Amino acid sequence: MEEIEQKLFLGLSSTKSFKDAALDPIQDYLDTPLNWPEEFKRLQREIIELWHTCNVSMAHRSYFFLLFRGDQKDCLYLEVELRRLKYIAHNSKASDDLSLVSSTKALTRERFKLSKLMQRKLSKEERENLFLRWGVALNTRHRRVQLAHRLWSDYKDMGHVRESASLVGKLHGFVDMNLTSSDMFGINFAFRPPRPKKSSLWKRSVLSLSFL
Repeated sequence: MEEIEQKLFLGLSSTKSFKDAALDPIQDYLDTPLNWPEEFKRLQREIIELWHTCNVSMAHRSYFFLLFRGDQKDCLYLEVELRRLKYIAHNSKASDDLSLVSSTKALTRERFKLSKLMQRKLSKEERENLFLRWGVALNTRHRRVQLAHRLWSDYKDMGHVRESASLVGKLHGFVDMNLTSSDMFGINFAFRPPRPKKSSLWKRSVLSLSFL
């Protein structure tokens, strides 16, 4: 699955059919008036479900979720991401089970790394508050690992998704560490994702899929 995603971004699997699939519905959005807030929610829910199905990196999910917050000008990026995920899902079904096993292992490794980041980036008090908030008993072992395995585990609960994205963002350093729960819908970015370093570059990498 990782190889498929890399090929998509590098343009190594360029096909006319994929280009048409990505661009045709986008042109429809540009040409046809619609109730954008409702359409945004629909696209967002579908993307989140496909992230779960395709075992997409939690860092990618979190950055994308926090970056695209409902501006109508972002419809292009959401549609391209949706088409990319559908393409990955289709190719995963067509391949053997090795891609699923590989992506599952990658997510497990990512969760372990997040548990390590909790130790480095958060104070003892912050960690304990998070454990209580996420239902991890303070008298149990491997609390950080337990918390890491709860992140992005319920894609149907938007409150859970928001809190997962916020915590992953804090641990990776591309979200304001002083974010409070009242800021969830207007999250304050310190645009410093690990790769690329600027959100505009990351947006262009997503948009580049349109030209495959």
